[in-house]
Amino acid sequence: MAVMVVMLLTLLLSAAALGIDYGHMAWVQSELKKAAEAGALAGARALVPYTGTPATPNWTQAQSAATQTVLLNRVNTQLLTDCTVNYGYWSLTVKTLPLQSSGINPTARDVPAVHVQIAKSAGQNGGPLQMMFAPIFGVQTFDLSGQAVAMISFPSGMPVGAVFPLAAAQSIVNQYWTRNPPISFRIGSGSSNGQWTSFKVNNQSASYIKGLITKGNPTVLNVNNNIYIQTGVVASNYGDAASHVGQTVVIPLVASLASGTERILGFVAFKIEAVSQPGKYIQGHFDKDFEITNAVGTGRPPRDSPSTSTPPKLVY
Repeated sequence: MAVMVVMLLTLLLSAAALGIDYGHMAWVQSELKKAAEAGALAGARALVPYTGTPATPNWTQAQSAATQTVLLNRVNTQLLTDCTVNYGYWSLTVKTLPLQSSGINPTARDVPAVHVQIAKSAGQNGGPLQMMFAPIFGVQTFDLSGQAVAMISFPSGMPVGAVFPLAAAQSIVNQYWTRNPPISFRIGSGSSNGQWTSFKVNNQSASYIKGLITKGNPTVLNVNNNIYIQTGVVASNYGDAASHVGQTVVIPLVASLASGTERILGFVAFKIEAVSQPGKYIQGHFDKDFEITNAVGTGRPPRDSPSTSTPPKLVY
């Protein structure tokens, strides 16, 4: 009996020791995964605003933001020292790694993304994890790793009540979107920067526009929908908009402001700074740090134009 007790006790202690090592491994693995997710999300957020002509994701800024965020994290009580950050396009159809090259001509199903990999192994982040009890069985160390992919996308549609009845001209968005600090400009009567819209109904009466200022779009708005540009809105509607001073609103982006209908190219965030009823203008700037959280659908931004993004999303 004594021999059996010793043998069983040895097995139980060995199992307990291995359980401690396994729990430690699982904890460190989760820390690696969380650090990778934080880096990927930070990198994806830094992909916008788009830069250049044609407008493309800010790949360099994204890679830098992802790396810096990863290195702020601790794993097994030690600060991380290195990681691998790749960028490119995530396919909403295939949904697998590796990412597609950043040099492809993306389709509507390809969205910009950042892939972060972190390893705790020889030469990386202090080397492999040291085992506490597994050396009894000849296992001295164990390699661990974590990875994550986050994508950025853009609204393909907006729900009822989410859009303010102003339309921004593509030219002013292209000119001011990436300016830092942001540039203030005026939208209103006679302006080539932006103009009132009655959305899908051709009605420029003061009472109708007032209702849109208060309640937003009465129907879902999607990219490629036609909306009416209204150049003859009365001064009282500028007074109606005064309650939105200090707020960031979402407005549609259109190619031009010709009277009649224009196709929605995308949606941009505009912070209202001031309103003048006598002057018939609304003053503000593009809020490129704003994220649209209530989009009806997601996709890529309008070709050759900036657009406000939705929050970054983990996809792997």
